[in-house]
Amino acid sequence: MSYLNFLIIFVCLPLLVSLCAKKLLAKPNKTERLPIALMAFVALVYTAPWDNYLIMRGIWTYPTGGVVGVLGYVPIEEYFFMVLQATLAGVLWSSWVPHSQYTKLRFSYTGLLMALLVGLAGALSLMHTAGTYIGLILVWACPPLALQWGLGSHTLIKSFKTWAPLWIGLSIYLCVADYYAIFKGVWSITPATRTGWGIGHLPVEEILFFTLTNLFVLQGMCLWRAWRRDAS
Repeated sequence: MSYLNFLIIFVCLPLLVSLCAKKLLAKPNKTERLPIALMAFVALVYTAPWDNYLIMRGIWTYPTGGVVGVLGYVPIEEYFFMVLQATLAGVLWSSWVPHSQYTKLRFSYTGLLMALLVGLAGALSLMHTAGTYIGLILVWACPPLALQWGLGSHTLIKSFKTWAPLWIGLSIYLCVADYYAIFKGVWSITPATRTGWGIGHLPVEEILFFTLTNLFVLQGMCLWRAWRRDAS
């Protein structure tokens, strides 16, 4: 299977179905088109340099002829994946996550400290070759977590039960898709750069990656709603 075929089947089709279901079943909410677009844009801008670095280091590899083309070190399909995954998460959020009683956004030293500890764990992991991939994930995750947890951990905790099912479900779905992609050789993870823990063909680092990327988008949408509530 090529990366393009994977992208169409596992990301584009679910996004199309989600958009159709949103139009037919859910109440339209035009005010959330902007944050969805913003999340997709931030996902692309923030993740692209990190992806390029990982592939340059040989952590991710792709078979010759399995991608349409490459921009920098990253397959063109990967750039679309960044945007489409964030869009899918945002559309599902907008369609199915109910509005809750959001608390007013306020700074949290505890939230900021927790995010910094994530970054510290990543930095320590980078001291070992087998911790390279998981370390880079945690260090990369630290800034957005610091921003989101520092600004709105109270809001995120209070509203957690409204968006936790979507977070868990979407993360499981993408991990299953990732498992299939690795099994079919769409991409691979260099064994020397990972811990060796995982489920079958799926490294624990990939589980962590999709769990965090979905978390960033859903937390961002939650904080957007809270900010809109404060602004109004």
